[in-house]
Amino acid sequence: MDHMDHLDEALARLAPTGPEFGGGLSNHGPMVAEALVRLGAPDAVPGWVTGYLPNLAGPPPAGGPVTDPRAALGDMRRLGDWTGHFERLLAEGPWRAVLAEWWPRLVPGLAAGATHGVIRTSHAVRALAEADTPPRRAELAHALAYWAAAYLELPGRPLTAGARTLEEAVAALPVLRLAPTSLISVHLGNLAGLPEFATAVSSLRPPADVPADLVRLSRAFTQVFLTRGRHAPIAFVHAVTAPVAVSSVLPELPPETWRATYDAVWQASAALFSGYAYNGTAEPLPERDPSAPADLAGRAAETGEEHAIKLTEAALRQHAVTGDPVFLHAAERYMDLLGTR
Repeated sequence: MDHMDHLDEALARLAPTGPEFGGGLSNHGPMVAEALVRLGAPDAVPGWVTGYLPNLAGPPPAGGPVTDPRAALGDMRRLGDWTGHFERLLAEGPWRAVLAEWWPRLVPGLAAGATHGVIRTSHAVRALAEADTPPRRAELAHALAYWAAAYLELPGRPLTAGARTLEEAVAALPVLRLAPTSLISVHLGNLAGLPEFATAVSSLRPPADVPADLVRLSRAFTQVFLTRGRHAPIAFVHAVTAPVAVSSVLPELPPETWRATYDAVWQASAALFSGYAYNGTAEPLPERDPSAPADLAGRAAETGEEHAIKLTEAALRQHAVTGDPVFLHAAERYMDLLGTR
């Protein structure tokens, strides 16, 4: 069985499951399966899926067609309806056309599911770009449906219109002085009580080159993870994996969608910083050399932990582009933290 067969088999096994379980935790199954293949560990996929499936719940039933998409956005009660909606669209036409139509409609709510909506969609798109198979089309339908049903707009407009550099804008982000007591998506709603957040987001200067600036964005929040994220690693991981996921599928998106996508990803990563930096202790960047990429890939697969696998795949992807060791340090740090959580 080659790696494509492993992925399609995993997606078929995971297809009957819902996108959330355990009171609002996101189903990482399809994303991890694709990431394991990219880490060079396709043989680990079947066993990992077997161990993960008992955690998951089934999807809610469909109630009816989505006749008013705007009204149904952000309504998890319509998840089954959204799934049927995207299944029909993807059965009727090219998946890239569906993506081009719906990506810009969903981007303002990019924080959906603690950014898992866009991350899961990006994993599905990467898989489809490699091979257009029925399980991969089905996964794209499930991913888009989750993004639509969990759609979440953050306070303010996701528009970069200022003069600050990325480093200056990150340094200027305000911190919500409230300890998290709930799911990430719920906690981010508290940013409505931090009016300076929207001003800080818009103070970033517009991107000059979206693909290159997305890489810089991922690096900036990788550095944030290393220097500020020890006390809330999972939240800070998403501030890294969201921009990397979007970077990986940018070539499949219409260029006219790139700017709004960059602005929304910046807003979401900034929100994770502002929402979770409270009570954190700043620390210096690692000075020693990180482990080699192949060693990190093998270690991540061995952990079996979903965030370790996804972050390591994202980090190795960006390291391959930039050669910057900060990405390797992030993957290593997260796996080191697994033993202390």
